[in-house]
Amino acid sequence: MKKKLYMAVETDEYELPLYVADTSRELADWSGFSIGYVLSAISHGYSGKKAGMRFLRVEVELEKDFK
Repeated sequence: MKKKLYMAVETDEYELPLYVADTSRELADWSGFSIGYVLSAISHGYSGKKAGMRFLRVEVELEKDFK
């Protein structure tokens, strides 16, 4: 099962995570930017230099819970 996570990362070469959220709304609330800006930055791949952070959407594979 895949899950989408939304991240704010540093704008340097290492892109260390600043914040990880389950929804884009949560990321927007944390960052102080509008939801529209966050989604636009993700879809257009903004570098984040002016904002001070870069926004990303990543998919992670969740392992099945075996019992």
